Amino acid sequence: MLLRSGERKATALSELDDGRAKTGAKLVEFDPSLIRAWMDESKQLTVRLPDGSVHANVRMSLAFPISRPKRFIYLLDEEGKELGLVSDPRRMERDSRDLLLAQADQAYFMPRITRIHRIEESMGIAHWEVETDRGWSAFDVVSRSESHWYVGRNKIVVRDADGNRYLIEDMTALDGRSRRMLDLFL
Repeated sequence: MLLRSGERKATALSELDDGRAKTGAKLVEFDPSLIRAWMDESKQLTVRLPDGSVHANVRMSLAFPISRPKRFIYLLDEEGKELGLVSDPRRMERDSRDLLLAQADQAYFMPRITRIHRIEESMGIAHWEVETDRGWSAFDVVSRSESHWYVGRNKIVVRDADGNRYLIEDMTALDGRSRRMLDLFL
């Protein structure tokens, strides 16, 4: 693979393996300071890469959307093929960085549960009523075993019946009543 100025070849580490990049696979890691991003007249994310190539309708995928949401960003072309990796968006020029991170926030929208008001289970379906950082919400969870997963010591992601995800940032920070309901469900 021929690399141009501002790009470097990296070996994907198992830590970076999110299902697309396999351990040992080669990927292009871009110099973040040489990337520019903007919305074109069709309101599509457009990116100029370090080699000067311009790509419209760019999509992104976060390697660690929960544990490191603003650290590793894969840039994908409009067909879903990887263009490369931005490993440290903080090194991008401000407007481009802000735009990429805003796009990532929209793509990975995940309300944070701050209080659990009620969890009632009937016929294998749990109905949750919760307070989130975005306001009150109610949703149904179908399968206990496949509806939640730990992404750290006390951090949990809950997936509802429609595929929406909710984050409990720190279950030990919940009030006592919320923790007891969560313990019964988990």
